Amino acid sequence: MMNITELFYDSYSLALFAVSHEMGSRSAMDFLEKIHREEKSFLHPDYVSDKKLFFSDTLYWMEYLIDKEKLDAEFPIVEKDFKATGKTFVRESVMSDYPDIDLFFMFMRLRILYVDKQNYERMKLRTLLRSYGYKRRSPAIVAHINKCLIFYHIQPYLRDYEQCEIEKVDIDDMITFRV
Repeated sequence: MMNITELFYDSYSLALFAVSHEMGSRSAMDFLEKIHREEKSFLHPDYVSDKKLFFSDTLYWMEYLIDKEKLDAEFPIVEKDFKATGKTFVRESVMSDYPDIDLFFMFMRLRILYVDKQNYERMKLRTLLRSYGYKRRSPAIVAHINKCLIFYHIQPYLRDYEQCEIEKVDIDDMITFRV
């Protein structure tokens, strides 16, 4: 059974995206506003109806990623406060077995829609697998990649807009990904 909860946009992932793309305060706020308005079907259910929580959690993680050393010193106090209210930072029950690949496809969708001027990304399957420590495609990794492609509405193509399936393409074929 497919657990899609692990693929939803969460505050930490969106903060990581904004920081890694060096968005300033205004750009980050505009980006988060667009995400909340245009990407609700991809947003973690906790944030769909609570825009204030979405913004505050994401801005917290952005601040954390920017000033990690200082905030790490305060983490035990923050963790204690969260435990007192029954909340946790990480939901282990919805963590994916392939979190880096999840982020790769989430970030791909966000780059194509909100950052890059082009409406696609290209790469070889071998490059993708190697980036995450895999030398070959196993049925499990292919199934997970397909799950990400379906969830994020990303379609892989070979040359001339020929739709393709990850399990059938040659590992050295150049694949174009489009949203």
